[in-house]
Amino acid sequence: MSNLTVTKSNALLDASYQLSARAQKLMLCCVAKIHPKDTPSPQMSITASEYAEILGMDMSDDVYRDLHAAADALFDAYISIKEGDTTKRYRWVQEDAIKHTGEGTVTLMWSNRILRHLHNLNRGFKTYHIKHIANLDTGHAIRLYEILIKFEKTGWREMSLADFKAMMGIADKYPLYKNLNTWVIKPALKQLNKSSNLTVKLIPKKKGRKIVGLRFEFKVDNQIQLDLDDILAQKCTDSVKIEIDDNTRKLKEKYLDC
Repeated sequence: MSNLTVTKSNALLDASYQLSARAQKLMLCCVAKIHPKDTPSPQMSITASEYAEILGMDMSDDVYRDLHAAADALFDAYISIKEGDTTKRYRWVQEDAIKHTGEGTVTLMWSNRILRHLHNLNRGFKTYHIKHIANLDTGHAIRLYEILIKFEKTGWREMSLADFKAMMGIADKYPLYKNLNTWVIKPALKQLNKSSNLTVKLIPKKKGRKIVGLRFEFKVDNQIQLDLDDILAQKCTDSVKIEIDDNTRKLKEKYLDC
C-alpha cells in the first residue's frame, strides 16, 4: 500500500459534497499525486495499476470497473465551498473523463476552482496519509474521516447537526436524528474504528430533549495502519520472532520472499 499523502485546504475539507467511496478514492489518488508546492496541470491521468497500488488493492477486473465508475461519478457531482462570506458551487471536473481503451487509464480534467485548494498552500491546510482511508468502503466514512482529521491536534470536533449534514452532503435528507444515526453516523463510526487510524466516540449535544449538535472525540494511532510491507518486513527479521495468524501468513507468502 502506498505511503502517499493527501493535502487539502481547510475550505475543501469543510466543503459540502457527497461522493461514493470509489469516487472519493479516485479523487484522493489524484490529489496524492500532486505535490502541494507545485502547480499541477488540470489534466491528470491515472492507471488502474496506480489506483490499485495506492489503495493496496489486488489487480482484477473490479479495479477497472471501479476506476471507470468513479470517473463517471466525479463528472456528475457538485461541491459547495465557502470562500470568504459566500458559498460557491462548482463541478469537480470540467468535462467527462477520457477512458483509454485497452490501457486501463482514465484522464480527468480538473476544475481550476478545485485545483487552487490543492497546491501552493502556505496556511490553512491539512495533510494525511491516503492509506488511512484505503480500507473504508462507504462515502460517509471517508467524508467523516476528513471532517475529523482536520482537528487532529485537538482530538475533538463539535458542530451543529445542520453543519454536519451539510458537510456530509445530506442537508436535505434524514430529518429525524434517529434515521441519521442509524444510516449515516453509526455505520461511519463503525468503519472508522475498525479500518482507519482513528478511534472515535460520539457525544450527542442536546437542547432540551432534542439533539441539535454532535461532538466527536477521537484518538489518532499512526501505527495502526502500517503498510503491509512494513509489517511483514519486520516479521521477516531473524532477530524478532512474532506469531502471525493464517491470513497474515498467506499475505506474507504471496507478497514477500523471505
